Amino acid sequence: MWFRKIFTFIFVCLIALLSARDMPAAAMWLQSDALAVVNNQTITLNDIDPRVREMVEKLESEIAEAQRYVLEQEIMGLLFQLEARRRGITPARLLELEVTRRLTDPAPDIIQAIYDANRAQFGTLDLNGARPQIVAYVRRESEQKLLTELAARLRTRFKVVMGAKINSPNLQPGTTLATVGGQPLTAASAIERLKPIIYDLRVRAYEAQKTAVDQRVYSLLVLEEARKQGVAPEVIIRTEVNDKLRSPSEEEIQKFYEENKARINGDPDSLRVQITNYLEQQEQARIESAHSEKLRAAANVRIMLKEPEPPTLAVSADDDPSRGALRAPVTVVVFTDFQCPSCAANHPIIEETIKAYGNRVRLVIRDFPLEERHPQARKAAEAANAAHAQGKFFEYAELLFKNQKSLDIASLKKYATDLGLNRARFDAALDGGVFIAEVSHDIMEGLLYGVTGTPSVFVNGRRISTFSEAALRAEIDRALAQKTNSPATSQGKTKSITPP
Repeated sequence: MWFRKIFTFIFVCLIALLSARDMPAAAMWLQSDALAVVNNQTITLNDIDPRVREMVEKLESEIAEAQRYVLEQEIMGLLFQLEARRRGITPARLLELEVTRRLTDPAPDIIQAIYDANRAQFGTLDLNGARPQIVAYVRRESEQKLLTELAARLRTRFKVVMGAKINSPNLQPGTTLATVGGQPLTAASAIERLKPIIYDLRVRAYEAQKTAVDQRVYSLLVLEEARKQGVAPEVIIRTEVNDKLRSPSEEEIQKFYEENKARINGDPDSLRVQITNYLEQQEQARIESAHSEKLRAAANVRIMLKEPEPPTLAVSADDDPSRGALRAPVTVVVFTDFQCPSCAANHPIIEETIKAYGNRVRLVIRDFPLEERHPQARKAAEAANAAHAQGKFFEYAELLFKNQKSLDIASLKKYATDLGLNRARFDAALDGGVFIAEVSHDIMEGLLYGVTGTPSVFVNGRRISTFSEAALRAEIDRALAQKTNSPATSQGKTKSITPP
């Protein structure tokens, strides 16, 4: 838990910086690279949305910022470890004394002021309903401030001498990046932590480019079709797209609301306009995509834009609940949240898909409760671990996913009774916080692997960016074809990321 606080703090700072900082343009040479060719007409960065071009040009600068911030995180972690050792306590105890005990809930007038300033974001939630989110936000801000102040004090006690640059070409795991209080800090951990961060940055740039390129390709194809027919391009769009648009039905609006109400604030009436607009945009995108595919089939279109290759991480199975052979050639690790609707919907799909592979695939479930969005998810994760201790994790998890609106403590204990668990043992574990550390450990490692949402699915260490049954099958088949049997993924014993 102690290291998760540090990591989360730096991660938040990193995202804020990358989102807001006005960094100098880089990699200008990319503008001349062909992204696509349409009937012998080349599309480059100069031909697409300037905002996308700017994002691509800033990519290397963003990666450099990420590298610097991860290094700072590594140094901070080592500072905390050294100070804890000096005091003869654990890092967790150090954070408790210097940070956790100093946190206080905001005063009522502060809560009211934040609520008033952000009322639109809370939707239909009144002040009492929004209070837990506001309190969590203020405490997190205070926690980050205290962590920063503590780190600054420790830098005056333990001398920090910088070593090799973290952005050095071909950086090796054993390279010393810094010496903190006389203790060398090597690059091994930073290299692993940077893999998912850099991948996400590259994917973000790729997806923006792909969307812009697809739009440009479509525009060129429409112009060509208009030329062939001797009409204005607007006529083609009106005939092939606009005339085919329809407004969503009442049933479609209600269906969308029911499927998404757990993650949106508001009732059907207050959200009707937004839902209608969203569904209309989706319908237009679908029709335009179909028209584009039709035009592409009759044209010479080549896309040179390459999707980034997902990094292979040493994702640990830890000692978490699993199904399948321990030494199966493929291990699927799922980070889940028991209050997450998408997790509930995809859990049976994941299980059924994996079941078809028999002993060739092992399934591991790890915890990643999104506490700010799902306030009951963390305690539900602890309860599932308590059920796991009695050999009933998957049965208990199924009950949690089927009853996401009833995850209060009384219900969690009732489900234990329904499964015939030893209630005295279960209650003692749940009430006594026996599995708090276990859940925190999963969250921490998930963050290090780049997990930010759920479900996050890794197949032999490769994350599926957009989950679907087809994507899961494709990734499993790819892993089986490679015939890999990495100890880090199939046996779950090796952890490449060890917090300092």
